[in-house]
Amino acid sequence: MSGPERRHLYLPARDRSFWKAQDATLPLLYLAWGTRDFHRQPIPASRHEGWVCVLIEEGAPTMVVRRQALRMPAGTLALIGPDCPFGWKGAASGQSRFRMWMWWSFTGTMGRTDLRASYVTRALARHERQPFLQLHDLCRREVLRVPGPDASYLEGCRILFDATIQREVLDRREAGGEASDGVALARTWMRAHLDSREPIARLCDYLAVSQSTLYRLFAAAEGVSPLAYFHEARMARARELLTTSTLSVKEVAHALGYEHANDLSRAYRRRFGEPPTHTRR
Repeated sequence: MSGPERRHLYLPARDRSFWKAQDATLPLLYLAWGTRDFHRQPIPASRHEGWVCVLIEEGAPTMVVRRQALRMPAGTLALIGPDCPFGWKGAASGQSRFRMWMWWSFTGTMGRTDLRASYVTRALARHERQPFLQLHDLCRREVLRVPGPDASYLEGCRILFDATIQREVLDRREAGGEASDGVALARTWMRAHLDSREPIARLCDYLAVSQSTLYRLFAAAEGVSPLAYFHEARMARARELLTTSTLSVKEVAHALGYEHANDLSRAYRRRFGEPPTHTRR
């Protein structure tokens, strides 16, 4: 069999950073990292023995798959099935930095049931790339061990790789659908902590993101700031408690984190145009 249907691994120059398994019992077939200039040294399209995953760190190489040229900017994660021929070419701008794995098996799907003969890509935010970089470091240290890598350790890395794919990528909604996991988690946290007096700082700690990142995510998903969303959720809860419970205005204020009932009354009047006592009646 010849052409792109042929299974072949095109190895880089010997002084480039890569590792190829010599033991067929290992779950990891190939590991590569560092920089490549795919413009000067393109890689022809071919199928591979295992599942290939590539994370682009810098640059924007072009992946050629099914006769289509796909630009892969920094932060792109691609998973290619073993029956899907693909190759690489680069822009004239120069080198790209990347991380690559090739596994014998893969149990995730990246949301696709037919992935063995296809591929899928995802754009990862900077904080979403970190687990993959750490996992690649674990694999790299293991394969470079003397006298050689341990199969059970690499199998553990493979399981962790599957879990990372599932958690960091598969659960994310398609663009135009539901908001990202970060915003969904933020909404859930807010509803459970309407009594917080420093909700944005506490929420950033919980999500491990900066306030600027949190504001950017909310602006894109909700069109308002996270603080505005929190205050709206708090006012909705106050109205619900005043309508359906027997709690006094002071008790509602304390349940929602206000130090004084007057603080709730002022916020409630600004939001609904009437004091909370009118809602209670």
